[in-house]
This record gives sequence, structure tokens and C-alpha cells, in this order.
Amino acid sequence: MGRLLGDPEVWDDSPSRPRPAVRGLAGLAAGAVAGLLLALAVAPRPDPKPPEVRLPAAAEAPKLRVERQILYSASLGGGPMLVSRSGRLEAVSADGSDRRVVAQNVRASAVVGPDRAGVVVALDSGVINRVEANGGTRRLGPASFVADGLAGAGRQLLACPDPEGRPADGSLLLDAASGRARPVRLGCPVAWAARAGVFAGAGGPWTSVKGFKRAAATPKGGSVLIGRPGKPPRVVLDAKRLRAAAGKGAVVDGIALSPDGKLVAVSAGRPGRPWRVLVAGSDGHRPAGVGWSDRQGASTLAIAAVDRRGNLATSELAARQGGGYLLAWQPGDHSARVLASGVPLVAADGFAWSADGDSVAVSSPAGILVVKQADLVYTTASPVTGTLLAWPAGATP
Repeated sequence: MGRLLGDPEVWDDSPSRPRPAVRGLAGLAAGAVAGLLLALAVAPRPDPKPPEVRLPAAAEAPKLRVERQILYSASLGGGPMLVSRSGRLEAVSADGSDRRVVAQNVRASAVVGPDRAGVVVALDSGVINRVEANGGTRRLGPASFVADGLAGAGRQLLACPDPEGRPADGSLLLDAASGRARPVRLGCPVAWAARAGVFAGAGGPWTSVKGFKRAAATPKGGSVLIGRPGKPPRVVLDAKRLRAAAGKGAVVDGIALSPDGKLVAVSAGRPGRPWRVLVAGSDGHRPAGVGWSDRQGASTLAIAAVDRRGNLATSELAARQGGGYLLAWQPGDHSARVLASGVPLVAADGFAWSADGDSVAVSSPAGILVVKQADLVYTTASPVTGTLLAWPAGATP
């Protein structure tokens, strides 16, 4: 139906509303808002700092007794430890029983294995040796390659070079059975995810830093790389982010991968200055070891730190004096607690989780400290002596 001529809208003689102008202003406003949102979406934003937690100051721990029942339980769940002692590689249970010589005349500083056949790969004075179940040894990798670090799982190995006289990022991926080697561009320190086929290592920029070895400057990386065999590694923590979190001039001194390869713990800093463990952090202490447990599918990060008061900033690990602490950090809620501190950490020289992820141990010239986690935390001294290298399942074939 049509409208009558007497409708008010037809006969209204007031000035017409400025509709085109309003529409124009509204369009301009909408365009400005859209442009601002687009700019925010594409504008570069600073990367967030890696998460960290500040560690408490070290406190003296009470004198520890040797709790046989705890050590026996830890031995059942974790298997024998691998220790370097008196120029030999030995397998021994946490309670001191079932000691067995794995290899004579091997001064190992790192090990991978054993595998199902009882084969262990050991790093001895720059040489990577395959140690058979019968104690025989065979060198892996090129004769000209001198290693300074070793990580791996099963047949897959990653060895990083001693940088003296060679590129700091000239690492090798090795097959523990065939000995075949492939170059990979990263350097020490290196780590391997226990069940993910993922490795990590340090990357550039490389800086020669004094304080890690006596009377020498050591090349240290300023970033962290992660990769898989057959693919080039990628940067997961660049130099800018690392130094923003750990301080100007910070370098990478330790790396640990969670068993699933999804989390990386990095200790970074510089001798004589505060240190950080990114994911967990420390002030005033240089971490002696960082490592992830794998306990029924859940991961815990443990940090063994050694006091760096006075001239400890330039002391090698085995020559340090003073207290320290062992801390456990949970990635789920970022909670942390000290498992042990003080005297048992003096001059700590080895660190390892048990294979079942239920116990962690730290060695020092005074012996090996074992911390067993259940509903409560039990800390006890072990009668075992030597430098702890690893605590794998089935170290005795």
C-alpha cells in the first residue's frame, strides 16, 4: 500500500540531516580502527623471556646417614650406576653392592647406554669408544676428531668437538654400530631427548671466555639450537633473548632436554657474574648439572648448583670448595623445592637421574648423595665412590 501525502516525513520542512557526512565520518573511523588492528597484528613484538625461577641461597645440610633400605629401594628401581673410578668404568648399585668393572683403563667423562646388548659408548680423553659387553673397546668416528662432549640414545650419538684448533660448531652425528659420521653445525654442550629423537647444542655467536679452564680462553656459544637427525638444526633461543634473560655477555654452559624433547633447560652466564638456568634460574651459583627425569610420563627438572663465592668463579668444577644445593622444578606449576644443600654438594663432579625417574644422585670426592622421591623426599649418603656418569636401567647385561 502507498503512503498518503500528508505523512509527516513528506511535509517536514526542517533542514535535511547530513547523512552523507555522517556516513563518511563513520567510514573514516572504521578504517582507522581496522588499520590500527592490522598494524598491531603485523608489527614485530619483542619475544618474551624464557621462564625462570630464582633459587634460594644454599644452606648447610644436616649430617646424612647411610639408609640401607632407601638405597636398596633406589637400586631396585633405578638399576646400577655407571661411575668412573681409579681409571676404570664401573657399574655399581646405589647401596654399594654388585660392583662390576665394565672397562679397564677407561677414564670416561661421559657415557651413553648401555643398550640391550650391554654396549656402552664412552668419551675418554677426547676419544669416543664403543665398549662391548665383554670389555673390549673400539674407537668410533674419524681418528682426527677430538670430542669434548657426548650425548645420545640407542645407536644415535652426538659428539661435540674440543674447539682447540678446530671449528667450535663442528659436531658429528655418529652411528654407534657402524661408526658412520655426519657433520652437524652446532657445538658443546650437547643434549639428547631420551625418547624423542631430538638433540640440542650451542650455536653462535662464539666468544672466547676465560674462567672455565685454568690459563685458557674457552670458546662458548651465545645461542641454543635444536634438531633431528637428517635435518638442519634450528635456533630455539637466540643470542638476543639469551642475553636479555641472563645478562650482557652471557654464554651457554649447560643444556638438558626433557625426555619428550619439548622443553630445554639452559644454564647461561659468565664466570664471576650471576648465572641463570632458563626455565629455572640461579643467582650467584654456576650450575654443576641440569637434567630431566622421566617418571611415569611426567618430567621434573633437577639442578645441581655449586657455590661460587670468592675465587670459585674461575675454579674448575672438581676444584671448587663451599656449599651448594640440589633443586627440583616442576614445569606444570613452576614450583621448586630444594632436595639437598650444603656439604654434600662440595666440589660436586657428577650428576644423574635414575632410569625410573624416582631418584637423583650427585657425586663428589666425599661420595655419592642419593635423593629418592616418593610421597616424601629421602636423602641419604651412598657407600659408592667415584664420579657419577649415568644411572641407566640395566647397566649390567
